[in-house]
Amino acid sequence: MNLLPFSLGLLRAHWKLIALALLLAVIGVQQLRVTGLKSSLSAEKAGRMADRKEYERAQMEATAKAYAAKIKKEAEYEAEREKADLAAADLGKQYRAAVLRYQAAQRETGGSHLPVSAEAAESVDRLGGPSVLPVGQLMIPQADALICADNTARLQAARDWALSLDKVE
Repeated sequence: MNLLPFSLGLLRAHWKLIALALLLAVIGVQQLRVTGLKSSLSAEKAGRMADRKEYERAQMEATAKAYAAKIKKEAEYEAEREKADLAAADLGKQYRAAVLRYQAAQRETGGSHLPVSAEAAESVDRLGGPSVLPVGQLMIPQADALICADNTARLQAARDWALSLDKVE
């Protein structure tokens, strides 16, 4: 039973040393925890950096794929445009030939076939007398008819091209 009085005596005599030892032990444990947290933090930072590099690589890869797809699609569109241009040129030749044939046929039949001579407008504000054209005839200059033929061919080819875009995708 001498152990208890011996312990209390030792504690009273050396309480400063014991407190210092406990304080150093707590500081040592805390230092180990801080070191562990620092290593965890550096590992986390390295992981985030690796993730960022992976994101950047994936983004560059996606950008390259998108650019390649864009180039491919533009090449397809260019091919379709060239086909449409060729079709428009061919259709334009056909329409021009039809205009020229129609004009030649009109020349062969003779005059203008107007039942009443056309009267010019008397002034800007008032209309002149009636100018009557037979049903189905339209009198326009050849140059305008050829422009209309070219425009019609171009629009028809553009329409066909636009409809072909649905088929390409």
